[in-house]
Amino acid sequence: MKPHTSEPDMIQGGSGQDGVAAMARYEKRQQARVLSKEKRKKQYRFIGWLLFAFAVLWGMGALIWSGYGALKTTAGREIAIMRLKGAIEDRNAAALQVMLRVTDETVPLNDQTLTPLFAYFDQHPEAYKMLDEEFARQSEGKQVYIKGLTSHPPVFTIHVFENRYVFEPALYFIHARVADSEATLVVNGVKVKEEETKDPFVKKIGPYLPGAYTVTAVHPDGKKKTARVELFGGARVREVDITK
Repeated sequence: MKPHTSEPDMIQGGSGQDGVAAMARYEKRQQARVLSKEKRKKQYRFIGWLLFAFAVLWGMGALIWSGYGALKTTAGREIAIMRLKGAIEDRNAAALQVMLRVTDETVPLNDQTLTPLFAYFDQHPEAYKMLDEEFARQSEGKQVYIKGLTSHPPVFTIHVFENRYVFEPALYFIHARVADSEATLVVNGVKVKEEETKDPFVKKIGPYLPGAYTVTAVHPDGKKKTARVELFGGARVREVDITK
């Protein structure tokens, strides 16, 4: 088995300006993750105090009870969101499997299918802020997604299922343009089954969970070409050119 090499060790193995720039980017991502974790801790404490305060007021009457119920619902939603972001940051696939709900049976939730999501957040710590903005729009009713009709769904749609909050991830398809119509496609190291389109040089693959992917076209003569695609927000169908 190939020994695991941490990202800092790999960066330190570089040289010159490239190594310094890579280390700076790594430090920036680390600082962003630390700030994100501290922010969630403060939010947990704040929500906990709010729940305690309203619990004390609970016995003052039906009106207070009604207000407490509304706050409890809101607090429960915010706690669910923080747990989602915490599970992503901790790369906790087991916790995410409980929080996520995928209605498409062809998309399993496991360590392998969730790894691209973790990779995306490692490379884009600012994505946590994007999730906050999306959840805020959903709370205000400004972003309505109708499955099958809206081409730009939220990365995660939050809703109640069996008396608890769950998150339904957007599912994406990739249209890969290849130089040879006989080429096969490998996604993140795994050969995939393609679906033909009207263009013999364009192959449809998917669906995929949000995340960072590498798509490799393997030609009959053994030559390979690879392209990177990030599936996180935006259109459900992405086009990637692997002819270059």
